[in-house]
Formats: sequence, structure tokens, C-alpha cells
Amino acid sequence: MDVLLSELIERTKDRIRAFEHSPSTMRQYQLAWQALADYFLEHDQAQFSRPLAEQYLRESEAKLEAGIIKPWRHYLRCRTVHLLLECLETGEVSWKLYKDPPVYLHQAAYLRLLADYLSHLQTEGKSTTTRLRNGCIARQFLEYLEQKEVKEIAAVGVNEISAFIPFISKQNQPVSMRRVLSALRGFLRYLEAKELTSVCLSEALPASSRSPTPVVPALTVEEEQRLLAAAEPLRATAVGKRNYAMLLLALRLGLRSIDIIHLKREDIHWQSNTLEIVQAKTGARLVLPLLTDVGNALADYLLQGRPPSLLPYVFLRHPAPHRPLANACICYEISCTLMAKAGIRQGQGDRKGFDGLRHTVAARLLAGGTPLPLISNLLGHQDKNSTQVYLSTDLEHLRACALRLNGIEVTREELR
Repeated sequence: MDVLLSELIERTKDRIRAFEHSPSTMRQYQLAWQALADYFLEHDQAQFSRPLAEQYLRESEAKLEAGIIKPWRHYLRCRTVHLLLECLETGEVSWKLYKDPPVYLHQAAYLRLLADYLSHLQTEGKSTTTRLRNGCIARQFLEYLEQKEVKEIAAVGVNEISAFIPFISKQNQPVSMRRVLSALRGFLRYLEAKELTSVCLSEALPASSRSPTPVVPALTVEEEQRLLAAAEPLRATAVGKRNYAMLLLALRLGLRSIDIIHLKREDIHWQSNTLEIVQAKTGARLVLPLLTDVGNALADYLLQGRPPSLLPYVFLRHPAPHRPLANACICYEISCTLMAKAGIRQGQGDRKGFDGLRHTVAARLLAGGTPLPLISNLLGHQDKNSTQVYLSTDLEHLRACALRLNGIEVTREELR
């Protein structure tokens, strides 16, 4: 689609007026777009060009790594280019966070293939989460093929599959690779079913082994006290009130991060002292008691900290525009920051997210003698067996299960 860069910038500026950005933010956007326009002018390009915009961001990233520009400036450049591309492709601009430079497919055949695959997933009735994950992995695989100059999907062989796995593993935690391989296997089987490849590519993937039962981390009573003490002074600010309320929802009620950021004002039933939500993960309804400290923290935020907004969500962004929180990553950032202030869980590999707080709730209930089925109901598990993972936290009862070594003594010589 041919369009002048100057015209696309003006069109995008018009679309983001609904975000109610502050004048200073709009000035920053304008400066970033002017820098992009100057770059295009240096390359004798008046029309907007996606490849040239991506080249601009790659050079910006190189300057960032060399220490020539600050991270905020590189992020601003990425964001403004993202906005232009979204406006160009859809005619509209949606509010969301951008953390990485855009990478797009350029080959028309790969673009059509990806669109067909996403349509197939929807026709198959796959959940939104599955469609997003599988579509993302399929897109990354096709982008990888483009980078390796593989021109058509029929030319893909087991060597490309074998090389892609270590490539994608650099972008994922080891515990996430099972889901990555599963998503990739689904895409490869789609290619095979459509007879787009003559090789059975899915067999080149390693088999996904059953994940071992993890030892679930739980905060000690002393760690919990230090965490709350670190969060208490921050309640003097509006953002601190928000973060404290979100922390208690995880620490006291064991809510998942996704359910915390999606919590609505109508979900809080003050008269009956309950929270009633539909869980994002399972779609099942969950009713929890609204504990006193949790209710007080929510009331404090709603009355004294929440920005004025008609949106139904309890927790909002505090910088304008006051939109719902973009994703559950904010929960991880909150817990990481507070744990650092409290000086807990700072070892390499320590889990610092809200899931650890959810595990703490389960561990306390289990140690108190609460039956597993009741814990499962309180945590909103769809599969009752999911709660068995928390058995690893109940050290006192695990000690009672330990076998004594009486009767199987051996001599020192036998141990050699």
C-alpha cells in the first residue's frame, strides 16, 4: 500500500487522540516521528517503506547496544513505528505495550499460509490462548525460514527443523519449551495434512517428555512479613495502593495473575463480603471470601488511588491514557520489585512471580489440615488432581511418610 510517510504520521496522530495522551507524550511521539522522517529523507524516500522502517529500528538497536542512545529512546522509536504499521495495516490503532522491534513476514505465500493456519485453528474451536500461542510459534518459524532464505514451504526439510529448535530455545525458558514444541508440532502436522510438504516434518521434533512433579516454592511466615513490610510504605502513592491490593489478592486469596488484572468492580460484593469471578483459564465461576485486609486494600485503592474512569476494571494504568493493564506481566514486575526491597528470593532461579504467592496460600491451607478437594475448590482448579502438586510443600506430613532405614544396615566395606 503506497502512502506518504507524512500522511501516515498525520493519520496515526488522529487515531491516537482517543488515548488522551498528555501534551508531553504527544511531543515525544512527534519528535520520534520527525527523526524517522529525517531518516527517510536521508535515503531519498518520501513514501512509507516497511523494510526501511525496520532497517531504522535495527540501526537504533545497534546504537542502544553500543551505549549511544538510552533505552527509553529506542523504546520510543519502536513504539512509534509500531503505531504507524498498525495504522497502515488496519486503519486503526489499539492501545498496547510494545517491547520489541516489529518483525514481519514479507513473502506473500508465507503470509497466506499463516492466515490460513490461524483460520484453521479458529474453525477447530481452539481457545484464544491456544490460537495466540500456536500462531506465534508458526509465525516465528516462518520468519526463521525467511531469514534463512527458504523460499517455499515445500523446500523445508528436517535440517531446518533441527536448526530452528536451538534458535527458538534462546527465546524461551526451559520449562516453556514443551509448549513451544507442542505448538510447532501442531503447525507441522497442519502442513502435512494439507500436503504442503513431502516430508513428515513433525517426526523430526523430539518427543515431549512428561514434566517432572515440581517442588512448589512457598514463602515462609517470616518472608511474608518482610514482603508486606516492604509494600506498606508504598501505599502513600496511588500506584502503591494499586500494587498492594494486587499483592494481597494473590497472597491471601491465591488468585491467578490474569484474574487479578481482569477483576471488575462488579465482581466485588461488599454486602456479602465475597469476590465472584469467572476464571480466565477455566471459564468456571469462582466465589471467594473477601478477607478484611484484602477488602480494606481494595477500598483504599478505589476511593483514594484509582484514576477517574468509567471502565469496569478495578486496576488501571496510572499514566494517561488510563486503560486496563495490558497483560499479567505487571504482576510479575510488582512481585519482583517488592521481593527485591524485602531482600527475599534473590537467588538465581528463584521464582518471584505471583504464582509463588498462590502456592503459598495452598501450602498454608495444607499445613493447617485443609483437605485437598477443598483447596482445589478455593484455588479454582478444574482438575482436582492439580492440587496434588502442593503436597511437596507440606514438610511435616512428608516427614511422617519417610521410611526408616532400620533392618537394612550395611557395613562400611559394602558401601565402597
